[in-house]
Amino acid sequence: MYGRLLAKFVDDPKNFFSVSSDFCHWGNRFSYTYYDKKHGAIHKSIEALDRMGMDIIETGDADAFKKYLKEYDNTICGRHPISVFLHMLKNSATKININFLQYEQSF
Repeated sequence: MYGRLLAKFVDDPKNFFSVSSDFCHWGNRFSYTYYDKKHGAIHKSIEALDRMGMDIIETGDADAFKKYLKEYDNTICGRHPISVFLHMLKNSATKININFLQYEQSF
């Protein structure tokens, strides 16, 4: 619903959008400890999980992002604004390329 309501702002060339996220919050205090050993150390598993989500976001596919969240329960801080933005793109006439500028982790 919000994506449909806000899509007109994507079509206005005067607007600029920057969506920021912390991505995965991992650990017992966040009740999230997903770990895929095939990636090695825990931080590598988290990065692989985040990058999978980032790759989906870059496609602009709101439904694929929803499916990813449902499957992995990644605690992406900002997942709701990201979802709204993807739905804005889905409902706008303007085609936007999404690119991540930087990815870092804190330990």
